[in-house]
Amino acid sequence: MTTLVTGAAGFIGTHVVQHLLDTGRDVVATDLVPADDATGLRGVIDDPRLTYVPGDLAGQLDALLPHVEQVWHLAANTDIPAGATDTGVDVRSTTGLTHQLLEALRRHPGRDLVLTSTSAVYGERTGSASETSGPLLPRSLYGAGKLAAEGLTSAYCATFGLRARIFRLGNVLGGGMRRGIVLDFLRKLGEDPRTLHVLGDGEQRKSYVLVDDVVAGMRHVTETTSGPEHPACDVYNLAAGGSVSTREVARLVAAELGLDGVDVVAEQGGLSWPGDQPVVELVVDKARATGWAPTCTAPGSVSESARRLLAEQAVTA
Repeated sequence: MTTLVTGAAGFIGTHVVQHLLDTGRDVVATDLVPADDATGLRGVIDDPRLTYVPGDLAGQLDALLPHVEQVWHLAANTDIPAGATDTGVDVRSTTGLTHQLLEALRRHPGRDLVLTSTSAVYGERTGSASETSGPLLPRSLYGAGKLAAEGLTSAYCATFGLRARIFRLGNVLGGGMRRGIVLDFLRKLGEDPRTLHVLGDGEQRKSYVLVDDVVAGMRHVTETTSGPEHPACDVYNLAAGGSVSTREVARLVAAELGLDGVDVVAEQGGLSWPGDQPVVELVVDKARATGWAPTCTAPGSVSESARRLLAEQAVTA
């Protein structure tokens, strides 16, 4: 099978490409950046089973889709706070791009879609969120853009006979990250090992999950629910289960640095940025029912991510 991966040079995208190659697939990978700048793919860029196509995705779809059997769509805006200053970025880079892909899939039928979404679609909740939780009222424009992409995908499946699996991901961690809480804390503690300033009140809780578990989960669920007895379009949460507070993330990262007694200082009350969710805790029973299970707990995902990032820093130092 040949699979098209969009957003292939991003954090999750690079792991998807590696995983699919490891499982014997041929991969056509696309991203805006040229191959020389796709640093996360350097280990596989010369693999003969990988074709890397840089440039704007929308203009390439009609040429690429006839040569693939499946599409993993990860290309989107990934800077969540950015929508507060550029209110069109999620419309252009997430919802609009997904619409262009769906139109191309309508012109080239028979290719299943794997769509990455986010826990941000659930908005503010006092408890855990399952796939049937509602109403869905995102707090961020990022979450709104992802939810709109989900809605378009569902409608195209019902109207034009497409098939899709939508995955609402927790906060994904691992090696190769270029932003995020674990990398931020490692950098700050490297500068000041005694005091760590955090955004918000430090009590925000997120559903952290290791990128390996996310990628394996998407492939497993997609493969085990591909038969005609399953819905044409369906949605699954993917996370490690449970949640971890910002203060606990700080403790776990400090422990990987061999630090004890770090003073965690909350710089402000409330949320980290406009649109942030105070609590995210995903229920993953539906994905587990297919036979998938995460290999790492939420706290373990934080610790393992810190270890991998530290190892990468040691290699590049």
